[in-house]
Amino acid sequence: MRFGFRIGCLSLCLALMSQAPASARVHGGRRVLGVVAQTDRGHLDSALAQMGANVYSCDKLDTEDGGVLRVKVGSSQLFLAGSSLAALEDEGSAVQALAMGGTVGFASEGPDGFSMRTPAGVIRATNGQPASGEVTYKGPHELLISAMRGALTLETGSEFRTIPEGKSADVTFEGNVDNGCREAAAADQQTVKPYVQHKIGFYIVMGAAAAVPPYLLWREFAESDSKPN
Repeated sequence: MRFGFRIGCLSLCLALMSQAPASARVHGGRRVLGVVAQTDRGHLDSALAQMGANVYSCDKLDTEDGGVLRVKVGSSQLFLAGSSLAALEDEGSAVQALAMGGTVGFASEGPDGFSMRTPAGVIRATNGQPASGEVTYKGPHELLISAMRGALTLETGSEFRTIPEGKSADVTFEGNVDNGCREAAAADQQTVKPYVQHKIGFYIVMGAAAAVPPYLLWREFAESDSKPN
């Protein structure tokens, strides 16, 4: 009986040891950037996302049709509606989200430097103030950017455009922009070449609430997490 128990323990230890190097290769050198806070048909690196799972730099985040995935990133949050694709990128002193498809929302308290990169430029809270918004891909070269709470700033190279609270902007861009996630080591580089320096089309078009109905769900979770216990 004891012999069998020892053999079982030894087998378990060997199995764990064999898995450890693979895990180290996957996450070696990468910091934990976020934690899964809500998931329904959401995926983390092509596997079903689990509550409390760590999210590392450049881990693929995606959702099935009708799915939801929410990730806490320090005091900020990232939200994916159904059929969406995103990732988190290590910027060294801050974290940047990549909106790569579907509808991706975020809520930032401002001072933490959280931002969102898109093919049209980088979106962040204006003047470091608390803000939340969403990006929806309308087509291969067109985005709808909505400012839900607070104003948002879209940085395209040396140009800065403001989206007022409660408004949306229809943004068109060139199709040859690389919006892929950088390797983790890039966050340690002293100089990073700007991603976007081309011209874009920018038009304020409508109120944000009418533009992005899924925000109602996003607001509920963002506000509930900010309420004191």
